[in-house]
Amino acid sequence: MKKIKVRPMHLLSTLVVCVLVIFATDFGVRMMNPRSLIDAIEEHGCFVPVGGVKKDLPTLVSGEEGEIPSSAGTVAEPGCTSKAVTQDDIFKGRLVPYRGDMQVIPDVSESSVNLSQYKNNYYTTLGEEMPLTKDAADGFNALMEAYNKATDLVDFAVYGTEVTNNGVGSPCPIPFSESKAGNSIDLAVMGYGSIISYDGLDAEKWVIDNCHNYGYVVRYPQNKAEITGEQYCPWHIRYVGIPHSMVMKSNNWCLEEYIGYLRSFTRDNPFLCSVNDRNYEIYSVPSMGEVTYLSVPLAGNYEISGDGTTGYIITIEK
Repeated sequence: MKKIKVRPMHLLSTLVVCVLVIFATDFGVRMMNPRSLIDAIEEHGCFVPVGGVKKDLPTLVSGEEGEIPSSAGTVAEPGCTSKAVTQDDIFKGRLVPYRGDMQVIPDVSESSVNLSQYKNNYYTTLGEEMPLTKDAADGFNALMEAYNKATDLVDFAVYGTEVTNNGVGSPCPIPFSESKAGNSIDLAVMGYGSIISYDGLDAEKWVIDNCHNYGYVVRYPQNKAEITGEQYCPWHIRYVGIPHSMVMKSNNWCLEEYIGYLRSFTRDNPFLCSVNDRNYEIYSVPSMGEVTYLSVPLAGNYEISGDGTTGYIITIEK
């Protein structure tokens, strides 16, 4: 039998040719079917991944629902993606200053709990079904625990959340449509054998003086009736979250004043604040029509709330 000699140089040449053929084939496939980094990232929540990454894309683009306008480019900048919001979203979120007959649209993307089952041992709930967003419930539980540690009292009662009995003799006599959004609590105080209205005085004043540390504000504070349209109402508190509650407290702002202030800030010139060693950027984006596309961080460290009139408030934790 004739022996076959394998020459090392011939074998090396063959391997080089095979590698070149593989790379050329792969390159051809990629050119025919391009796929960007954004496309390769698994979609989470309601992120809307679109196209490739460009640095010179405008911050805000808009167009018909389900498509990105040709003039819009793709993603605002590396590390960001595009999120579509609608005109209805103007009336959703923690920062919407509902008043009067304004449309109230609950944000179904926020998880909700039954406060009667989720509560801790530092207060009472006066109802079997008291829906509240989970973040608001966590903040209220922490607020009531801190109140107990400061005063040694457990005399607060939640009289209502989304629905409150405002009938004759109710400790919370005024109905507020914003309660339907799921971020508000109507408080009462457990007296000796009775339930009494919370007036924000005495030892219980601690709550309205400190609720901002837990994401809450008195929605209708003193001396703001001309702005809010409602008289002082200490028993109705609203969860807006941190850092917003802290900023509002430090500037003695009601929610309407705060939102009005934020409208002067843009993505290129955001409002900067630091709370509890955490840094935030907050700015406003006007609605561009039926659908508006917002540039948001891929990391998900952001919140979007409608402003109730013309656009959206974006909060980014840096």
